[in-house]
Amino acid sequence: MADKDCLNPEEHCAMHACQLKASVRNPEVDKELFEDPHYVCENCGARVHKAENVCRPRPL
Repeated sequence: MADKDCLNPEEHCAMHACQLKASVRNPEVDKELFEDPHYVCENCGARVHKAENVCRPRPL
């Protein structure tokens, strides 16, 4: 697997912070994803609450 491959590609376009950062933001979704972060994406640096919302999660 390449360093930049998504660990969960079937969910990549739906709720991954990497994709959401480049789209129109929804405050409700932002709160659910980004409030009280526990993981960081090794690809884009997004900090999220749940590991499943980034491509390559690493605990903070």
